Amino acid sequence: MVDLTDPTSAAFITLDAAERTGENHALYGGLLLAAYGEPRETRDVDLAVASLGAHRVGEALEEMGFPTDLNFEGMVFGGLVLDRLTLLGGEGDLGLNTIDLVRPRSDRFARAALERASTAPLRDRTVRVLSPEDFVLFKVLSTRDRDLSDAASVVGRSGEKLDRRLIDEEIGLLADELPEVDIRGRYNQL
Repeated sequence: MVDLTDPTSAAFITLDAAERTGENHALYGGLLLAAYGEPRETRDVDLAVASLGAHRVGEALEEMGFPTDLNFEGMVFGGLVLDRLTLLGGEGDLGLNTIDLVRPRSDRFARAALERASTAPLRDRTVRVLSPEDFVLFKVLSTRDRDLSDAASVVGRSGEKLDRRLIDEEIGLLADELPEVDIRGRYNQL
């Protein structure tokens, strides 16, 4: 049995399921924040995706022996679209965990961010992760204040290593592509 309340174990299961679908993906969210910024408690799994749907990941998880429940699909949060699944069963207090598949509303940016993804160690494995710059951009595209705090911690911790020119260029492109989202305003709040 796998402790699904452990976000790293749940991430490995989710990454394996996403790999089975053959779609491009990279780790994102609280687990990656621990590497790039100020760590905070997280219990869920966030994957950055370009076109991956919850149904396909859910089917792959079911084939792997992990029942799932589709919570919602295509929920818009600012410049992002989320699909959410719940992993059911396993060991632990609740024996479940949520998985968010996070897609930018800009197809161009989604593809570019995943092309820039790299690999990094996580426990005893190597996983694909968003770049620090794209992590910041995903957080700017979101709607929560906590996401801006996460982005600010990455900017603060990365210092001069962060490619700010890339971020500025992407902010301009995204603001033009998604005029209904206050991307520049959120970015300026950083």
